[in-house]
Amino acid sequence: MLLALCACGQGRAPSRSVYTPSRFDYYAFRGAFDGLVEPNYLPFMAHPIVLDGDRFALVFCRWDRERFPLAVHVSLPAIPDGLQDEFDPIAPGAYRVAVESALDAWERNLEGLVRFRLVERESQADLRIQLLAEPAPSPEPSVEVVGRISMDRACRIGDELEPDRFEASFEAQSLRIYLADGHGLLNPGQVGTVALHELGHALGMRRHSPIRADIMYPMARDDRWVRGPSHLDVNSFLSLYGLPNGTVYLRTWPGEEPERRTRPPSGPPLLAAAPHVDARFGYQLRLPLGWQRLETERGMIAADGLAWDYAATFQVIVRGYATVQEYLDRHEAAHVGAGRVVDDAVLRVAGRPARRLLVAGRAGPMMEELTFIQVGDGRVAVVIADCALRSYAAYRPWFAAVLDSLEIRSLTGRSSAPRAGTP
Repeated sequence: MLLALCACGQGRAPSRSVYTPSRFDYYAFRGAFDGLVEPNYLPFMAHPIVLDGDRFALVFCRWDRERFPLAVHVSLPAIPDGLQDEFDPIAPGAYRVAVESALDAWERNLEGLVRFRLVERESQADLRIQLLAEPAPSPEPSVEVVGRISMDRACRIGDELEPDRFEASFEAQSLRIYLADGHGLLNPGQVGTVALHELGHALGMRRHSPIRADIMYPMARDDRWVRGPSHLDVNSFLSLYGLPNGTVYLRTWPGEEPERRTRPPSGPPLLAAAPHVDARFGYQLRLPLGWQRLETERGMIAADGLAWDYAATFQVIVRGYATVQEYLDRHEAAHVGAGRVVDDAVLRVAGRPARRLLVAGRAGPMMEELTFIQVGDGRVAVVIADCALRSYAAYRPWFAAVLDSLEIRSLTGRSSAPRAGTP
């Protein structure tokens, strides 16, 4: 069962607005506006408004800073006995505490840029959060919607103030959070996660993040709840509130595809002068010059492009397995999927025994270079480099140069020489 974190009203969106943000549109926008915090998914936050005919603009619309602290009312749910576990009932107040913690999390992560104050009377509130002790609606057999927020008329657009900005105001008045799914009551931690997501919309985000690890991603599996705003979530909202309200991101037509000027690299690999050092897991490596990088829960990922639109990526994941074979016994099938292994080699990387699989077609017309390195202290480092099949010949020397720069320090403190090659 998948939980859809929310259903958002469509408001004034154009009837045929099929638009996919591209990194090239973002590069053009970034060139005109300084001070954006990166990496981010800022284009996915914009609200579409009709200009004339079918033409529309994507506009950033959020609360005016003068409105903070927002007055927030959180209802106390009345939980029927039929939903409660008779041996382990959940106090209604625990759900309200979970929502209040979500409010605190946004304040803390956004460095006080947004603020809230709780009010007891619903009539006093700028934002009303209803906690409904009833099963979530299920628009599809395998999907349940655990949160709803109406974005209809939340963004109000007035006169055009300058070529790239409209008069704008934002006001999301209410959101609903359902406390149960088809299996019974959600726990307060799950409800807190739903509240984090819905509050992101209530702060001005129109769409959803395309990155699964973000709190603003639209779906969550029951056993894989995101616990708080990610680095990309935080950067995106800091950027949103750093822009003048009503700033135009793009003007376009429904169905118009953005220009994608992609071409593979040429010439010898160019790596950054300073290495990326991950003190958490004891490794460092030099990344391609200019690639965007982001630390993840178990390592890092670098992209030739942006996190949500890229030509190639290089990723390191550190897992707790004693040997490469032990790891592959458990995970090789997932790494290969529906693709085909076109090469399988035993080698040494950073002075450690390793194995490399070259997998084609697992995720569409992509080539994935998978290198599994036995660290020697009960860990395996998984290095994943990928790009389009047609670009692999051009990217292969870049992947090799980054891997050749890898240094690993074991948990016992012993470091290795930065060499990759055959035994």
